[in-house]
Amino acid sequence: MFEVHARKFEDRVAIYCNDKGQPIGPKKARNELTRFLGTIAHDYNWAPLTYTNWQKVPDKDKIWEYVNSKYILPPESYDWVMETLDVSWSGFKCRLKRDHYYPYDTYEKRLNSRPDNVPEDHFKLLLKYWASTPAKDNMHTCGPVAFAKISDEMFRQDGEVPSKRKLFERTRSRKEGKTYAKPFDDTQTKIQEMRRLEALEADESSEGQKDPFDEVMGDGRAVRKRLVGIGVSRKKPQENVAGNSLILPKEVMESIKSVVVADVQKELSAEREEIAKEKEAHAARVAEMERATKEQEMRDDLATQKEPMTLDVIASALAQLRQKDPSLTSEMIAKVIVESAT
Repeated sequence: MFEVHARKFEDRVAIYCNDKGQPIGPKKARNELTRFLGTIAHDYNWAPLTYTNWQKVPDKDKIWEYVNSKYILPPESYDWVMETLDVSWSGFKCRLKRDHYYPYDTYEKRLNSRPDNVPEDHFKLLLKYWASTPAKDNMHTCGPVAFAKISDEMFRQDGEVPSKRKLFERTRSRKEGKTYAKPFDDTQTKIQEMRRLEALEADESSEGQKDPFDEVMGDGRAVRKRLVGIGVSRKKPQENVAGNSLILPKEVMESIKSVVVADVQKELSAEREEIAKEKEAHAARVAEMERATKEQEMRDDLATQKEPMTLDVIASALAQLRQKDPSLTSEMIAKVIVESAT
């Protein structure tokens, strides 16, 4: 990630988000952003390990400003960025506990196993805190893939927003032959109960029924909403609509706007030129028709002359016509004289 940390402001990479402010593309840039946030969460200068939870970590505005110096992000993605840092920071501490706490049975051995990238004073505080950390049940099996990405894929595949039960089942699915640290019995039992409640709801069609997922898992009091991914909290009202709309950074929108305006202006300019050419061609056709009409009128007038058609008679007759119609040009009169004389 050195190349990202060294990236200049004018070379920032644009990220677009869904309607919940969760980045969903471009895929390469989104994955890079997630890894980049991991390097910040693992850097004790940005995210000290001396705090018991992410909410107490200071200077989040400075972190947000630094992230925006490397990527073009819409303001709506702030919560996602902070919660991604929270997950990565907490995960880093969990791995430290797994590798440097559980394998040893005394405080001294654990302290001696301190990794080089963790300051001693930070590690001592962690050793005092880890002992009471409870294990979690019903953990997902989708690895680093974001719930927002999975939900978007399911929406595109099925044409409808996935229910909580479907998303829970998809994110807890297990591959045959692979060994997992946690048993699957409890999760499988809960999925079966959700399906049973779904079937009952389909038969009863009651508007006041509770969501099968909430009925089985409980509403809970966690700030983050379940199964909607990082960046969506209970404090934010979210409608149950298809998450296929996008939020683009302001800079990207301005860039798109300037391109669209330039294209429109180019098209308008081309249309104006085409209209001008058509008007010019139309005027030329009208002038030609008027000229031909006047020449024919002169011929008709000469044809009515009773005197012999000498050059003097022709010239006198045309002179009289020119007095009546000053728009007759010398070229038009000369042409008629030549035609009449021959």
